[in-house]
Amino acid sequence: MPLSKAFMDLKDAMDTVIKLEGKLNDQVFFNDINDIKDLARTMMNGLTQATGKALHRLHESKPSEDIVKQMVEGIPSSLSYKDDASQFFPVQLAVWNIHSIKYLPILAKEGIKHNVGGRVKRGGLLVADPRFGHNQNTLQLLVNIGSISNAIPFDTACLNAMKELRKADLLVKTDVKDLLYLPCRPAARMRFEYLAEWDPDSLMARTHDGVPFIHHIINTSTHQSLASFTMGLRTALKYYPRQIGCLFQKDNDGKTAVRRAIEKYGTDKTFKAIHDCIPTDTTLPILHHAAKDAPESFNDFSVRFQSAIYLRDENGRSFKQAQLASGTKTIENDAFLFLTLSDDEIAEVDPVTKQYPFLTAATVGTGNLLTVYHLLSKNPSLLDRYREQVTRERTE
Repeated sequence: MPLSKAFMDLKDAMDTVIKLEGKLNDQVFFNDINDIKDLARTMMNGLTQATGKALHRLHESKPSEDIVKQMVEGIPSSLSYKDDASQFFPVQLAVWNIHSIKYLPILAKEGIKHNVGGRVKRGGLLVADPRFGHNQNTLQLLVNIGSISNAIPFDTACLNAMKELRKADLLVKTDVKDLLYLPCRPAARMRFEYLAEWDPDSLMARTHDGVPFIHHIINTSTHQSLASFTMGLRTALKYYPRQIGCLFQKDNDGKTAVRRAIEKYGTDKTFKAIHDCIPTDTTLPILHHAAKDAPESFNDFSVRFQSAIYLRDENGRSFKQAQLASGTKTIENDAFLFLTLSDDEIAEVDPVTKQYPFLTAATVGTGNLLTVYHLLSKNPSLLDRYREQVTRERTE
């Protein structure tokens, strides 16, 4: 007799018993039925175990996704089955093999209906893998792990699973901030770019432990750290070009990403990575940022991006105007800057403050009278212009 016919006959018999319950006054009959209940429990446990084992072998059997869906819908208890060797749920094991990754969304979507791993574990996606000491959960592993010998197909399989999870609201935008640093490496490039495009703000955000994204990448101790730094910088530049990506973002100790990178990789390797992302003839005001946020490395930047000295920043300031507005430059500590100001530069109004350079020198920082005097001595008429401007504004 085929298995299907045997189960259909069994179903008809059980339906009959259920209908008779409470109607047939024959205690001996129902005592025998209790024995059948015990047998049913044993059989259900056997079905759970058999189906659970099958779910752990998906990478070998490679059934269709529709068949897997039917299996877990019909025997949902199999989703919580743990094998003796790994003590993993099927959804946890699926992430580790390229041939089983495609089943992960199905297992998670059905798993959340049955609280696999617990009520707040998203069907097992947030259950931790205790191996290797990292304690990453299934979702973190999905965006992170890769294959050295099969990198692109593995990356593609994981990305497709992520897209399915997103459709099912099992991967949500608020996850990105704490996930983005994980796939920032060549073996997971597509997953990284997908998450960055979904939520580019995460590139400039702080991760779950309060460290800026790019600093987390630099702090990573893997041998791919420099390549990851380059990937992160290039992607941040795509979405935040005027801020020079995240290159000058500071950590809790006030150190910029470029400074941390130099400390870890050395000057030559760091600037090679920067040059791979930013061409020598860049139109980005990189020297404005270097002078303001990384003065200790300004010479290294100026040698490599010489033409950037002639650019204006996002506020329309020239490089020298930005230097004056910083409040750190005086005739005493940087005479060369002031001695090389042209007549036009001395008379040019700052596009942000609407002030002449001599007024900027008087009002930023603590003010420096010697600097103010030097600037006015180069063009005394500016003081009269300023008086006329103030008078005109007061009468309007």
